[in-house]
Amino acid sequence: MRRAFAIVIILGLTLCACETVQWPPWQPKVPPPPPELAEDLEQEAAPPAEPAAVPEEGLQLASDQRFPDVPLPVDIKESEKTYVYQSSALRIGRMVYSSRATVNQLAQFYIRECPAADWELKTLVQAEGAELKFTKGAEQLIVRIRDLGVTRGREFELHLTPAESGQ
Repeated sequence: MRRAFAIVIILGLTLCACETVQWPPWQPKVPPPPPELAEDLEQEAAPPAEPAAVPEEGLQLASDQRFPDVPLPVDIKESEKTYVYQSSALRIGRMVYSSRATVNQLAQFYIRECPAADWELKTLVQAEGAELKFTKGAEQLIVRIRDLGVTRGREFELHLTPAESGQ
């Protein structure tokens, strides 16, 4: 045990010493430029600053939804368990979908997209899946996400109902 420890210590010291050794040894060491010249060189070498186009991470928003203000991610499959009722005064729905996305990806999608549609996140519970509750005016949207296993993916339900009284 002591022998292995000694070898590890020697190896570590050797690697630290390698940082200070100039390699290859036949090339001359170039001293850094004086500070006033270094600033001029940095300004000349620096490319003009342009904003980088960073693609948005996570699931993307689908172009078609049951309700225009209830976001749905792309690449989902609707279940036959879905029911929706909409009139001029009332919207109710239990929309059931399956997805290959992870529970976390689906939860992050709703955390990101619902506020963009004026839904306010009220609660978030993560235990054996996730449950998110949003409110908007006199309505509430509850998102329940369950993991069905590696082969079956995830199932998520959207419950759109009138908001509970007393809120």
